[in-house]
Amino acid sequence: MTDFRLQILHASDLEGGVDAISDAPNFAAIVDSLEDLVDNSITLSAGDNYLAGPFFSAAGDITFRNSGLFNDIYNQIFGLPNETINHSYGGLREGSGRVDISIMNIIGFDASALGNHEFDLGSEVLRTIIEAEYRGAGLADDRWVGSQFPYLSANLNFAADSNLSGLFTTNILPNTAFQTNPTASLAGTTTPKIAPATIIEKGGEQIGVVGATTQLLESISSPTGTTVQGTKANDMDALAAILQPVINQLQTQGINKIIVVSHLQQIALEQELITKLSGVDVVIAGGSDTILANGDDNLRSGDTPANTYPIVTTNADGDPAVIVSTDGEYSYVGRLVVDFDANGILVDANGSPLDEVSDLDLVINGPVATTEDQVIALWGSTEAAFAEGTKGNLVKQLTDAVEGLVAAQDSNVFGRSEVFIEGRREQVRTQETTLGNLSADANLFFAKTIDATVQVSIKNGGGIRAAIGEVDTNGTLLPTQENPFSGKQTGEISQLDILDSLRFNNGLSLLTVTAAELERILEYGVAATAEGATPGQFPQVSGIQFSFDPSQQAIVFERNANGRVTSVQTEGDRIRSLAIVDPDNGQILDVIVENGQLVGDANRQIRLITLDFLAGGGDNYPFPEFGENRVNLTQPSNATRTGVATFAADGSEQDTLAEFLAVNFPIGGNTAFNIVETPPEEDTRIQNLNFREDTVLDVPGELISGTPGADILIAGTDFDGVNDIVFTGAGNDEVDIPFGGSRAGDNRIFTGSGTDIVYIADGDRSFGGSGNDEIDATEATDYRLSGGTGNDIFYLGADGRALGGDGNDIFYVQDGGGNLLSGGDGVDQFWILTGDLPSAANTVLDFEIGTDVLGIGGQGAGFDFSDLTLSGNNIAIGTTTVATLNGVNTSSLTAANFAFV
Repeated sequence: MTDFRLQILHASDLEGGVDAISDAPNFAAIVDSLEDLVDNSITLSAGDNYLAGPFFSAAGDITFRNSGLFNDIYNQIFGLPNETINHSYGGLREGSGRVDISIMNIIGFDASALGNHEFDLGSEVLRTIIEAEYRGAGLADDRWVGSQFPYLSANLNFAADSNLSGLFTTNILPNTAFQTNPTASLAGTTTPKIAPATIIEKGGEQIGVVGATTQLLESISSPTGTTVQGTKANDMDALAAILQPVINQLQTQGINKIIVVSHLQQIALEQELITKLSGVDVVIAGGSDTILANGDDNLRSGDTPANTYPIVTTNADGDPAVIVSTDGEYSYVGRLVVDFDANGILVDANGSPLDEVSDLDLVINGPVATTEDQVIALWGSTEAAFAEGTKGNLVKQLTDAVEGLVAAQDSNVFGRSEVFIEGRREQVRTQETTLGNLSADANLFFAKTIDATVQVSIKNGGGIRAAIGEVDTNGTLLPTQENPFSGKQTGEISQLDILDSLRFNNGLSLLTVTAAELERILEYGVAATAEGATPGQFPQVSGIQFSFDPSQQAIVFERNANGRVTSVQTEGDRIRSLAIVDPDNGQILDVIVENGQLVGDANRQIRLITLDFLAGGGDNYPFPEFGENRVNLTQPSNATRTGVATFAADGSEQDTLAEFLAVNFPIGGNTAFNIVETPPEEDTRIQNLNFREDTVLDVPGELISGTPGADILIAGTDFDGVNDIVFTGAGNDEVDIPFGGSRAGDNRIFTGSGTDIVYIADGDRSFGGSGNDEIDATEATDYRLSGGTGNDIFYLGADGRALGGDGNDIFYVQDGGGNLLSGGDGVDQFWILTGDLPSAANTVLDFEIGTDVLGIGGQGAGFDFSDLTLSGNNIAIGTTTVATLNGVNTSSLTAANFAFV
């Protein structure tokens, strides 16, 4: 028999970014509804509840004080004044992070783990966010209310932390004992804010909640005095030995329902940990943003689950236990509804021990996406969800205030892009990405203006927090979109985009390393790469290309008590090829590793630029042991700022990216960033040999440069046409790659401002300039074409991508099919059939009804609109689908949208 039903609403990595402006109110509204559907409901977080960035910083603006918004919010939360308290708040003040914590207070979180990002700005900042600041005898002069829930961690030592030691208690108290509410203020009560564990009471039952923080805290964040107990590496046996005594204390008090909120950053660690803990029923995993879901769960566009919701396993007692996790940044509310028997064992509806996911009611279990549709599904309307007095309404008041402040940042623009610039967590921590390349290139570009000997740029993927661009409801990746409130146009990259992507705004440092040290640094960068893992140490680079094999031995370092590298314990064997290359043309300048072996003088010196965070050993990088002649390039925040970007200190990574964009992809210029993200199979700077062959050290192609006049460049005559880079220059030029024969292909062709004609071979990438270009890929496959500005014409083969860009472009497809077409701005023609039916449908990514035209030719006299079959997104002739229109219901098309010849 079931004895007690508990609903656990959960989240982690809330990390308010720009998307939180819309998602956080929806999150609050969904919690507000769901918690009323089950009698016993609690809300928990697994940590990383805030992150430095525009959202975090906005709360420090004095407008929050002048408007009295925090006073209004907390007077509503506590119902002030009331019959027993004839006081109200009147002096609550601004402070970075106070919107983030206020959102959690409004939602009603019962407890949270301490994550690593809570410490990013030091312990003092954490203290000012969670600690109340009482002033005077009443409430009117109080400056801050603090967090209204306990932060939990059983494996951190706060004794030497002057900011946090006074807020920590070793006692296991009810979660209400951590609240600094009006009663506590009026009584002058000293209230703890941090503990190893807490007790939540619901329906007459006590639930124990224990916290755990990543053992890597001191190397990936900036605690000032707080230390990790025991080992400072991922060691689940050691962590379990610290947690179990706390769990035992709860059990001694007769508590038999125990939850661990853990922030270990890789869900595989939580899966290992639960098997080593006795008495634990539920683990809420944080830090990995792992989406767990079942087939009936409605996920956001582009999201896919990594495993079932929940993961059903067993604890060290052999009793049922479950692990839950979901994506962060307010994107989902996790919902776990479980039943316990009288002994605190998880059971199914029949009272039998839980042993598989299907034993749960999957209709009510799973992640709830924080979309408007889900809000309406629960509330009936957005008006009801955000009516006065609702949690959604209170949170929206805060996010509206933040939106007003960040709109100014979105109006300050520096560059342009025609494409989505990939910087999402799963990609940037596992493979080469366009934002990783762009920001690493920017750092190297800046470094060379200071020291011309710098050759290499290395940063960690974990320092990139968001992509630059948007994902539409169909999952299509788009460049930044127009913001009518700020005046930003589609494709423009603003201060806000940069702040949101590079939220840490690390400083930059120069270091000199040896060739052997560079190899080991990169060995460490890929040491944690494994299926399903998203390690923050994964490198993003410029000035080098390398390949690695994740199946080989990872490097292991000896470390001291502070986690700093002292020597190599086990050499790594993952880096198979490594070369320093010219960042402008890709020519190999120096081979460092070939066939897994170091080449040449191991002690030859290499100057590089990296983040000051990594140079100091952050993310456990071995730079303090490897590297000398360090020069910090970032200027003090109060120094005079130069250049076109003055919102960040000179030489910081935000400033460097903004200045790089302004020089290379300027607003009002003819050149926009247009490099499309590629899958690991096509990555060239960082080659994962699980996905592709190693071509790092292949003999590079030639660099071919045209003249300002009209050039004819023919492969096989002027160059071999294999892996070459061609710059045509100005003038009306012609480039013919297929003439080079069957080996021709894999070239990069950059045309200038003239009216150019380019014939494409397999694997070529062609980037048009500002003229009216003609690009012919009829003999090719696997190509990438960009017309740039101008009215361009494309003739397409098979399995390629073509981006028209600005202008009135025309696309003609052949019978190969499988192409992705994007017209960009302008009146575009997509000739989706020009003869024989295609072997695979072509996809049009951005067809605009009433503007663009679909063309059909070569089907004989009398063929017209009535011969087409329109269904869903597809256009078919007979049983053959010839085209798919993303985001378009083809039933809305008429003959007027087509041209027939």
